[in-house]
Amino acid sequence: MTEPSQPRALTYTEMMNGGRQQLEHEEHIREQELQQRLNELERDVDHLEQALEGS
Repeated sequence: MTEPSQPRALTYTEMMNGGRQQLEHEEHIREQELQQRLNELERDVDHLEQALEGS
């Protein structure tokens, strides 16, 4: 089967699945950003605890 010269319209199912994939991708990015922020905060807490132990 040859590729059409113009893109075809998406079916309803393709549109819905594509939308879900986009939302899942955005959610994944948000989760990664939150995890990175959590790691930074935990490092800050560790640093503060060490500073308090040293004083």
